[in-house]
Amino acid sequence: MEHLKGMVRETGYYDTLGVNVDATYFEIRKAYYLKATQVHPDKNPGDPKAAEEFRALGEAFQVLSDPTMRARFGKHGKLCISQDYWIHTDTTYCIMFGSEPFEDYIGQFAMNTFYSLLEMEEETLDLEVRKEKAIEKMGAFRKEREEKLIKFMKDRIQPFVDGRKDEFVKWVDSEARTLSTVACGEYMLHSIGHVYWAKARQKLGKKRAFGGLDGWVENKGPRAYEMRPQIGSAKEAERVVLQQDMMEPEDFEDRFRTRIIQDLEAPTFGIRWDAAMLDLVITLSNVSHAILNEPTVPEDVLKLRAEALEMFGMIFQGATAPFLREGSLRNEDEVEYPDSDMDV
Repeated sequence: MEHLKGMVRETGYYDTLGVNVDATYFEIRKAYYLKATQVHPDKNPGDPKAAEEFRALGEAFQVLSDPTMRARFGKHGKLCISQDYWIHTDTTYCIMFGSEPFEDYIGQFAMNTFYSLLEMEEETLDLEVRKEKAIEKMGAFRKEREEKLIKFMKDRIQPFVDGRKDEFVKWVDSEARTLSTVACGEYMLHSIGHVYWAKARQKLGKKRAFGGLDGWVENKGPRAYEMRPQIGSAKEAERVVLQQDMMEPEDFEDRFRTRIIQDLEAPTFGIRWDAAMLDLVITLSNVSHAILNEPTVPEDVLKLRAEALEMFGMIFQGATAPFLREGSLRNEDEVEYPDSDMDV
């Protein structure tokens, strides 16, 4: 590799992650995950030292995981990196590895599973063979993940199905407000909520109101730097949901698998971002389909499930009163819709 010790201007980012200057992307990714997980804000609330270390690790990973920026850093040093390049470190970690407080709702991202499986394969094997084996095994893990999420969500919406709607709404609202306080909480809430909301409305034969319209909050005030990437990620999730409706399931799945391979061969943040969005949308769409189309369940119960998922998704998005939160990424109460039947 060109990133040899005597050929780099400075080694600061390598030192931060604790890797050699000729480290592979696989080694850089693993080092970032292990170190960043230890000092993650959700595990160290109110600890400024941990927060600063987490920020530094995210900055180092952003540069060293991008071949173009890594080469630029190696040649010119840190000062050559434009301030416009940086993504908030919470978002960097969340896009890569998900969020532990949200694990019941999204499970473990498939890309994490892929890299774990790849690491377990014998290093003596050809990389192409290791990739194919990891991709093949990943399918079983993804199915197990979906089955766990299906059971979890069925249990969560059952009070609504049983007629205890007020109890259901209060619990979901309380859960959303608690989760909104964790790192990338609003992005995760909005993205999860939007998938369930969109799929439920599709089942109920309703039009969509959110998506591609106004209502996104403006990036002002002290949280602007933090909220900008969260809003961008939430918009991306909505865009992927719309794309899914226009593509064959097999083509959508192929695009996801391609992104995973591309992340290994030519990693960029854009590829990781797209892979994470595809993973979330495909997984939660499959969960929705299983819940809303269970063959042994009467149609009237399936309809109640759809109404429950719609309400769940609306509350998680937090875009309308009385469910608006301080950090909500969208405020639909400020939007005027021309069609009166486009209820929210």
